[in-house]
Amino acid sequence: MKHIHPKLAGFARILSLIGLIGISSSLVVEATPPSSSFGVWDRGNQFDPKDYPFLKGLAFNQAWEDVEKQPGVFDWSNLDQAMESAVQRNQFIYLALGVGPDAPKWIYAKGVPEVKTDNQIHDSWPVYPFYPSPEYKSFFQRLITEFGKHIRSYPKDKQARIAFIQVKTGCTGDECAYKGDVVEKRFDLPTKSPAWREFRLWAFDVFVKTFQGSSEHPQISLMFNNASPGEDDGSGNGFQKEWEWVMANAKGGVGIKIGGSGRGHHLSGEQTKIATWQNRLIGAQGTPLFARSEMDQTWQCAWYQLNVPLSFYWGALTGLQNGQSIWDISTGALQACKEQGFDYSFYFFNRYAGQIYPKTATDAFCALHKGLDASETNAYPESVFGPAQRKNVDRMLKICAAYSKHGAAVDDKNALLLGQVRQRDTQRGFNDVGWDIWADNYGRFLNQIDADATSIPLWRIGGPITKTSSIYSRFARGFEHASGKDAMYFKLHEGFSQGNEPKVMTMTVVWYDGTEGSTWKLDYDAGNAEMKTALTVTGRTEAGSQFMSMAKLCIRRR
Repeated sequence: MKHIHPKLAGFARILSLIGLIGISSSLVVEATPPSSSFGVWDRGNQFDPKDYPFLKGLAFNQAWEDVEKQPGVFDWSNLDQAMESAVQRNQFIYLALGVGPDAPKWIYAKGVPEVKTDNQIHDSWPVYPFYPSPEYKSFFQRLITEFGKHIRSYPKDKQARIAFIQVKTGCTGDECAYKGDVVEKRFDLPTKSPAWREFRLWAFDVFVKTFQGSSEHPQISLMFNNASPGEDDGSGNGFQKEWEWVMANAKGGVGIKIGGSGRGHHLSGEQTKIATWQNRLIGAQGTPLFARSEMDQTWQCAWYQLNVPLSFYWGALTGLQNGQSIWDISTGALQACKEQGFDYSFYFFNRYAGQIYPKTATDAFCALHKGLDASETNAYPESVFGPAQRKNVDRMLKICAAYSKHGAAVDDKNALLLGQVRQRDTQRGFNDVGWDIWADNYGRFLNQIDADATSIPLWRIGGPITKTSSIYSRFARGFEHASGKDAMYFKLHEGFSQGNEPKVMTMTVVWYDGTEGSTWKLDYDAGNAEMKTALTVTGRTEAGSQFMSMAKLCIRRR
């Protein structure tokens, strides 16, 4: 059985632009949680999948103070309703209990020290518990134990609806002890302090024993935040000891919350983030691993609103490149997605999020793209572009200028200095250069061979990005015959869609007609000495306009 090895070649003396290539076959894959749960989720439980068929699951979040209003008296009625809703809607569900500042106030009358803070934005949290106190740990352990008992009281088919439980040990899901500045410093628990780590690992153990420690019940996957490989580099990244503990003790499926993944493209630090997680989330062996990230109100910020469907599409691609499994979407975005036309990105994300093992994968894609990463010194030598320093804006502008003839530009120079959180909040335009941004194509199991040696990168296809620009117009690659760059080569992952039976492979290609009469063809490896032509395309325009086109074709693979 031969691997599909497509080749795209241009004949005319003009640019033929290729935007997206997708390949589909037919197999299934299982994971923990099951890959059928991977995709777009409702951050609440308001949306009926009959109206929003791309939704894979819903969330249950409740504050501890609403579950245990009186000591030792637990009210799980809201949990019961949410579980029943998941069953009736044929959806998955994840569960989380808010602890820390969401604890009931009666704990402070029973020996838990109160901790107050200044300069915090969460006015609804007047006090916090001192987490290491024996009284607090006793109440916390009782809560999680009762949580587990109630879940195990459900029939096994209902328990199977639970994709994972989020392990919360501190404030919200951010996993810090407090928001703001602690007034009495003797209670302070910095995120990297030994005392806070000791409490968190103790809490991890409570969750693991409760939900993965019994041979009598199915194991339930657990999702952790601030448990990631790598020592702290000074930016807050890396929780190596927490990561080692989780990998050694949580054996029933482990989820990671990856902050900011899928909220945009060309955000500072995304290259490092992808390098950290991609190989652990796609095709990895050992403890099953999955990742969740949220879409918050970022989509309503200025740069996202320049073209919302386009921004969601490239955000989805960034999340998929990272290996993100679950994209948790805010209520406002779900309410607007159909009317504003960005629900396509949710269907796209669903199609590829569960494709995590090459041999059982049914779909592959390659979205052509180049990000100008100013931290890269081999591609952009310091002798030419200046010192590779985080705040060297002049270097970034010089790198971008070198590609300006192909459309690269900087719309918001101030944003080049920002970290990704501030970028998301304040950036007002698209930047094609940045610090530690993803440089290569986006894809899953379909790779371009020697991209820069055989094609040229292109940005802002057809002109400046407007609200009506195609989602594919942000990035592309094209031919440049004068430099001999007149063919693009692609290869499927060596292990893609294994099996001895013949398969029909459906290929989709998105391209841009830049000039009437431009011609390109698609060849593929049919197992013979010569490549076989599957498609020949002649570019066309209508009334002098230029537009994106799409072609689908089937190839029988043996």
